[in-house]
Amino acid sequence: MLKFKKIKGNLIHSTAIINWNELIIGKGNIIGPYVVIGNKAQWKNKKNSGKIQIGNKNIFNEYVNIHLPTTLKKLTFIGNNNYIMNSSTIDHDCYIEDNVTLSSGVILGGNVHLMKYSNLGIKTIVHQNQVIGSYTMIGMGTIITKKKIISPGYIYYGKPVKLIRKNNFIIKKLKIDENNLIKETQRFKKIKKEI
Repeated sequence: MLKFKKIKGNLIHSTAIINWNELIIGKGNIIGPYVVIGNKAQWKNKKNSGKIQIGNKNIFNEYVNIHLPTTLKKLTFIGNNNYIMNSSTIDHDCYIEDNVTLSSGVILGGNVHLMKYSNLGIKTIVHQNQVIGSYTMIGMGTIITKKKIISPGYIYYGKPVKLIRKNNFIIKKLKIDENNLIKETQRFKKIKKEI
C-alpha cells in the first residue's frame, strides 16, 4: 500500500506528483501519497517565476499541495523539520521557517510567512500576505484575516482570530527567555513591514 522510493536522499511515495525542474530539495524528507509539489501558482493572470525550495527532514502527509512562486518573491520556501499534515495547501510565495506544524486541512494564502515553531490547528485559514509569529499556537478552525496581528509567543483562536493568552507551554518546553521573545518580536515586525 505505502510504496516509497528513495530519490535524492528522500522517501517519495509512488503517487506523489513532483515538478523536479522547479524544485531544490535537501535530504531526509518524507513525501507521502498524492502530494503535489510544483503546480502552477493559484493567482489568476500572474505568471510563475522562480523555484520551490525545501530543506531537510520535513514530513508531507497525503494530499499536501505546494505551489510555485510568482514574480512577487520568486521563491516558495520550506525550511527544516516541519510537519505538514494531510490536505494542507501552501500557496505561491509562502515562506515557512523551521519546526513548524500545519495540522490537517490548513490553507495558507499566497505570500504567507510562518515563523519558527508556529503551530496551526486543524483547518486554520490564513489570509494572503500575513505573518504568523514564532512560538504561536493557532486553535483549530481559526480564520486569520488580513489585518490581524499574530505576535510571537501567544495562543490565538476564533473566527476571526482573537488573542487568548501567552503560549507558556512551548515557551517553557523550549526554554525561551524574555530576551529571546523580544528579539523574535522585533524580527516579526521587520518581516511584517517587508511582506
